[in-house]
Amino acid sequence: MGEFLHYQEQRGKMGLQQLTAADATSYIDHLKIQTGIRTGRGYSAGHINKYVQTLQLFSRYLRETGKSGIGFNLEWLEDSRNKPVWLTVQEIGQLYEITDDSVLGLRDQAMLAVFYGCGLRLNEGASLEVGYIITDRRLLYVRKGKGYKERYVPIAGGSYEQLRLYIDHARPQLLQTSSQMLFIGANKGKGLTKQSLYVRIKGLAKKAGLIKNIGTHTLRHSIATHLPASGMSLEQIQEFLGHEVLDSTQIYTHLINDMI
Repeated sequence: MGEFLHYQEQRGKMGLQQLTAADATSYIDHLKIQTGIRTGRGYSAGHINKYVQTLQLFSRYLRETGKSGIGFNLEWLEDSRNKPVWLTVQEIGQLYEITDDSVLGLRDQAMLAVFYGCGLRLNEGASLEVGYIITDRRLLYVRKGKGYKERYVPIAGGSYEQLRLYIDHARPQLLQTSSQMLFIGANKGKGLTKQSLYVRIKGLAKKAGLIKNIGTHTLRHSIATHLPASGMSLEQIQEFLGHEVLDSTQIYTHLINDMI
């Protein structure tokens, strides 16, 4: 932010009240023609997008504190290298179709319910305990969210049934020792690690014939692009995903536009 303010001072704008929306746009245009000191190449779209996000947060801070009513309506730059990978509804269906009613198949469905249906991050899913499924309210309690923030996530009908079947029928067969962890491994009967969960999802994607680079976070990106079709607002999606700021959620509006 210091670089932006210094850039404006060089152009004679010494106070916040002098700033306009065009000043932010001109600064981003300025960055587009700059080159990195170490690389000697122009800034990547991902690098410039960090400035875009910072300026958006800065303008919101100015409005909320009453220091200025300015709003920076900046466009994110397209960068295929950093754009989140997501799956269509049909591709999600392919993942479910290759699961079966075996013990591990029911566990696979429960994983999809957590990482797609509930949109959890990998570490959040790996930290789940069986008691965090609040059946009477159909809520999932995330105790260890990003930044150690907790939240409650609603469990949709299909995802709830998949979790219930796993907990009632498959999990007891996998459990060999006392453990409160939700996801249990097939060999030692202990809680699955983050790496094991990730590898399992990758394996399901390969078995389903999906050629995209897919991991657990791909499922999170996917539900975020599908939720608006159900009528969920951006603010509701922010709360669902556990984003601290709305700007982190707004990237999915760009993915949705691409989908359309």
